[in-house]
Amino acid sequence: MFVFAFPGMGKTTLANSYSEVVDLELSDIKYDNQKVSHLTKEERKSTKRPIKDKHYKKTYTDQAFSLDEQGKTVLVALNFFLRFWFLMLVSGRRNFHIFIPHPSLRREYRERYIKRGNNQRFISEVLLIWYPTTILFWLLSKQIPQVITVTQSQETLEDHYCPQAAILPKARVIKEVVAF
Repeated sequence: MFVFAFPGMGKTTLANSYSEVVDLELSDIKYDNQKVSHLTKEERKSTKRPIKDKHYKKTYTDQAFSLDEQGKTVLVALNFFLRFWFLMLVSGRRNFHIFIPHPSLRREYRERYIKRGNNQRFISEVLLIWYPTTILFWLLSKQIPQVITVTQSQETLEDHYCPQAAILPKARVIKEVVAF
């Protein structure tokens, strides 16, 4: 299963808590992290680093699909959604869910980013896309609630994850995606 989630929703925390959950953002697929290895994962976000492989998007998606085939729950950054959506349509895979914070939670998430130690560049980039992204998915959630969950204040992905079933039951995850 693929789980797409907005920054700050707890992807890293969930992956660190459950062995069947993988967060590819924790991997070294995209960047050469040798020069920033002294920084925490949160501090590395939006820190300029050399791209490890110019084909990292293909490597990222190939690894995600391989992990999905192994029965893992793969946490994917929301910025990869369109690429994955196209590949899922082509491959016939339909097991995914999207998590987005309610648009009114911008201030709460800004505080989350600061508390996690994210740098100002990361925070600015995320807050720049906040309303266009959250409002779009919030509106889509009204049409396809079985595919998109809008979380409320203080909620994280762990509030929706059931490790025994490797699904997200509160989110009403389905095996088929409603056609857009």
